[in-house]
Amino acid sequence: MVPVEPLTRALLNIGVVLLFAYLGLYVGVFAWLTRRWGLWAAPLIWPLLEFLRTKSQIGFPWGLLGYSMTPYVPFIQPASVGGVYLVSAWLVLVNVLVYKLYASRSTPDATGIRHDASGVRRRAPSWLAPALGLAAAFAAPLLFSAFYVRPLKPWFNVAIIQPNVSPFDKGDWDSRAKIQADLTRLTRQSAATHPDLILYPETATLTDVTRSETMGPAIRGLADSLGLEIFTGTPLYDERRNSWHNGAVLIRPGEQPIRQRYYKIRLVPFSEKIPYADELPIIRRILGTADMGNWTRGHDYTVFNWSHGTLSALICFEAIFPDLTREFTRRGSQLLAVVTNDGWFGRLMGAQQHAELAVLRTVENGVPMIRSANNGISFIVDPYGRILDRTQLFVQTVLAGEIPEPLALTLYRRYGDWFMLACLLGLVAGLLVLRVRIRRSR
Repeated sequence: MVPVEPLTRALLNIGVVLLFAYLGLYVGVFAWLTRRWGLWAAPLIWPLLEFLRTKSQIGFPWGLLGYSMTPYVPFIQPASVGGVYLVSAWLVLVNVLVYKLYASRSTPDATGIRHDASGVRRRAPSWLAPALGLAAAFAAPLLFSAFYVRPLKPWFNVAIIQPNVSPFDKGDWDSRAKIQADLTRLTRQSAATHPDLILYPETATLTDVTRSETMGPAIRGLADSLGLEIFTGTPLYDERRNSWHNGAVLIRPGEQPIRQRYYKIRLVPFSEKIPYADELPIIRRILGTADMGNWTRGHDYTVFNWSHGTLSALICFEAIFPDLTREFTRRGSQLLAVVTNDGWFGRLMGAQQHAELAVLRTVENGVPMIRSANNGISFIVDPYGRILDRTQLFVQTVLAGEIPEPLALTLYRRYGDWFMLACLLGLVAGLLVLRVRIRRSR
């Protein structure tokens, strides 16, 4: 629905089709390898392919299987050990065992009777092994969750601003006065809840808050007069590189100029940036148009220091990348602040899905999350992936709440994607065993 030139619209549509075709290849490769090697390999192949989908400038890990378990808190706790990929592998394993159980009960030899020289001998029914495996597969995350999840201590209070600005008005310069007035009113309203931190959504200020002569002084004045720290998404201009960025800044009372800033690292392909246009400028010359997104990619994993600890920004779909988020927490971030603008989804399921995908980052790294979405869904999540409070779509509101303390170092935060190596080694070992069996049978 973005108003762009007809040529830009055509190019964006082509880009999306190519992106979908590329992502579909992973499912095809999974089917081909599983058919070739056997169902035993499925729980090892699938997470490896999901991991590969996150890589490169066209990485788009939206539909990872593990995300489907987000509403069921006990079943996502293994993400603290092996990330969302471990949850995906578990889900594939459960499906394989369900199939094995169904297939074994529908075969003629399901009773397990066989004859030999000593007469009739009964062995265990062929459905027993998959049934026991299925029970163990469900018991493992439930038991882990029962021992792992503990009560949490309060850390600080937050006020999350959801201004509910139309996506079309986000680029409308005539709407600046109203947007600024709404932000000011909502910020003063949130101050009544006595927050320690106020969170605005992605590009909430419309202009570079560090350079603007209107919005900048207004927001800084609010921080000074209320004595509150404000974290906001904003366009940012880097004078050293002569480049524009989708970014975020921390505005602290009495601090001038604004010192801490973050430039978005993961840009949305074909929307915010033409993939590989920097490495191969000819791509931009061939495909680029005047109104096509051309943000500059950031490279610094900024960890912001504020009065109650440290935090890092995840802008829009950056929150669906496990390795990106882990790098922030590995560098010392205790809090994930997600700023996004999901209004382009309208009332389709995209906004709900985008919100759910972000939740797994808290479990993987053992840190809480605060999320401000321009039109919703905004929420507060604890380090176990439990949504403590949330807003509805397309409502102008303030979400105030208490944030719990982060957990100790999780295995995933410490060792990263070790599970990928385990899957690869498991595949190699399984293929070696398979080859030995084939030779013996011959």
